[in-house]
Amino acid sequence: MLPPVISEQDIFPFKFWFDGNIQDGMYYRNELYYRLYTVNISRRARLFHYGCKLASHSTLVLTTNLRDCSIWVSLRGQTASSFGSAVGLPSFEEFLAGAEQAVADNQT
Repeated sequence: MLPPVISEQDIFPFKFWFDGNIQDGMYYRNELYYRLYTVNISRRARLFHYGCKLASHSTLVLTTNLRDCSIWVSLRGQTASSFGSAVGLPSFEEFLAGAEQAVADNQT
């Protein structure tokens, strides 16, 4: 299932205490979400790819603005610190590093 991709202008953001820190949250279509990852707009394809993998495990939304893109996960799901391991996927940082290594290997 493909996650929805929306403009950050169309969300209702808020801040809240969660998982031991102040987090970014949003309200969208009768659901509450927290921001799991944010990357520069130049890495939006990798973020979308990762988001598609996560979408089969949790309700999520991808947002974009002129500078960056984010993955938002439903607050009904796992905590931010355990989300990747709980669904059997590497963290986004590991996913991104692996993709960049594969590109470098293909260029040599």
